[in-house]
Amino acid sequence: MMHDESALVFDATKPDIDELAFQEVDWNDFYGEVEEDLPPKMPEPLGRPVTISCFVDANHAGNVVTRQSHSDVLIFLMNAPIIWFSKQQNTVESSSFGSEFVAARIARDLIVSLRIKLRMFGCPIDGPANVFCDNQGVVKNASLPESTLSKKHNAINYHVVCEAAAAGILRFGKADGETNIADLLTKILPVPWRKLLLGSILYRCMKKFLGA
Repeated sequence: MMHDESALVFDATKPDIDELAFQEVDWNDFYGEVEEDLPPKMPEPLGRPVTISCFVDANHAGNVVTRQSHSDVLIFLMNAPIIWFSKQQNTVESSSFGSEFVAARIARDLIVSLRIKLRMFGCPIDGPANVFCDNQGVVKNASLPESTLSKKHNAINYHVVCEAAAAGILRFGKADGETNIADLLTKILPVPWRKLLLGSILYRCMKKFLGA
């Protein structure tokens, strides 16, 4: 698909986040008083705080030969897309829930790395990263402390993500399947749907996906 008349806009305006998409959770009974690891000798943060937003998705069993899934992550700083990630997962997951949680753990790793870089640049960060996922099971398990998982590798991904939530690094909210921008990296979409999602990146329309 050609987009000759489109431009990738790095919009520095603050996104209007829908706070109703997130739940306030107390994780202390599960992980104690964990805190985000701050880089040593980081400069004093100056200037306007920046907001991190992340869209995450996985195409379950997308590889028709091995049935491995793909993790897909798109991260925005303010309204500017700055990180694109799309890679085949190492494990074969028996459910879409498992593949989505693998993608969520990768998103967490990318967010942690970005937050360290920003702090070493002296950029203040406005609260936890807002992570949007269209899998209700993943959002619930990453938002409710009483959730438990039995499969070992799923449980590891679960605890890595939830501990990051407990430390205030990120928080999970539900995105509609029709507006999860990460679908651009995972699915073969009808042209109107793809144009709609691309509009959030190419036409300075990010705000409508974040509650404006």
